[in-house]
Amino acid sequence: MAEKEGLLPFKLVEDESGEALTSYGGLPLVMETCEALGLARLVKQHVRIKQRQRGYSESEYVESVIALMAAGGDCLEDIERLRSDAGLKLLLGAMPSAEAVRFFLYGFHDERLLEGRPGEGAFIATETEPLAGLWEVNRGVVLKASLKEQPKEATIDQDATVVKSDKEQSQMTYLGERGYQPVINYWAEQDLILSDEFRDGNVPAGMDPLSSFLRAVRSLPQSVERIYCRCDSAAYQHKLLDVLRKGVELGGKEVPVYFAISADVSEVLRGKITSLSESAWKPLRKLTEKGLIEGRKEWAEVEFIPSASSVKKDMKPDRYLAIRVRPWQTELFSDGNSYHYYAVVTNRWEMEGEEVLRWQRERCGSVEKVHDVVKNDLAGGVMPCGRFYANAAWWRLNCLCYNVISVMKRKALPKSFWPVRMKALRFHLIGVAGKVVSHARMMFLKITEGQIGYREARSQLVEFSSA
Repeated sequence: MAEKEGLLPFKLVEDESGEALTSYGGLPLVMETCEALGLARLVKQHVRIKQRQRGYSESEYVESVIALMAAGGDCLEDIERLRSDAGLKLLLGAMPSAEAVRFFLYGFHDERLLEGRPGEGAFIATETEPLAGLWEVNRGVVLKASLKEQPKEATIDQDATVVKSDKEQSQMTYLGERGYQPVINYWAEQDLILSDEFRDGNVPAGMDPLSSFLRAVRSLPQSVERIYCRCDSAAYQHKLLDVLRKGVELGGKEVPVYFAISADVSEVLRGKITSLSESAWKPLRKLTEKGLIEGRKEWAEVEFIPSASSVKKDMKPDRYLAIRVRPWQTELFSDGNSYHYYAVVTNRWEMEGEEVLRWQRERCGSVEKVHDVVKNDLAGGVMPCGRFYANAAWWRLNCLCYNVISVMKRKALPKSFWPVRMKALRFHLIGVAGKVVSHARMMFLKITEGQIGYREARSQLVEFSSA
């Protein structure tokens, strides 16, 4: 009886056929999505870093980083795994080394723009020219992705998140650890990140949400006629609210903005809420698969006009909706209160209050999910170095990768794959094994077709590219 090689009944044999194999048979579809979006052209137009003509171009660096993130790498060194894949090299060409990508990211950094950073306090850094150009690339991707549909509405969800970093150059966050606190603006209907703003960890989420929002608006197609905005209390800034009330300019026309933003419960507002009669409160039901069910939350309309300077006497007042949360059983909350109170300010008078509150809370399942994907499913949660603008470029490339993957799912894959996370996408598509065969001056990729129609997906991208 032959000696067992392992616990399972098979033996390893070295492949001496010379055939090129790849562990990432579906990764070329991600790169074809980049091609369909015209990514190389956009990068060439807007991002200029290289000083020499030889070597990899900016677009080759950008596409290689997107390939790295899509394949599951979360640090620069992981690109060596892709470089060593013989089949992938035939399909996509050679990729730059980890060290070369690192120096490419360094090209986004300019220490001079950080000279105004105070020793204490918050500071929003001005973007370098290459970093701003990378935003223009993302803007071009968004416009191309939505070109055919000509959407009339856009719901923008704004939110900040903390990215932990042990680098000495990073600042302390409100969580008591070093890191960064980028902001993104997410287009819920199209599943696209409109804009991002990379920030030091000590920059509060409520610092200048208006500029971030207006930048997102500039990424929208001119076909949009109505904008909806959902934010948490970090955006409860009357400078922002004043702009939202008036509407914004898009494509040479005034576009109304309908908003629902969590409001700070000041002492005055709290007094108004607690003075409401019991009959004013209604159940705030939760929407489930079984329908609407009641829980511990109740809501009520509350008349409130803040004393902020932006509130004009002749201006239609905003609508304030109060929420109170009952404790479990009969015990008090740990702070001794019988209820916890929250509030939402909105200019949506056409909807029933409970519906407005549920709609506003939907942002938790949209933009917060996007943060989770960018940080954990992609590589946004691991900063590559201590240089601020290099990290900002890394974060923006993750956002760009998110959009490329979203476009691939919606334009090329069956609808059942639209909501799937990267883990499932890698399992069913990107990580499919393949054999690369060259014959009669043509290259062939042999794979098991599986659940996703690979050939049909490629045809869909060809059609999308020509639209």
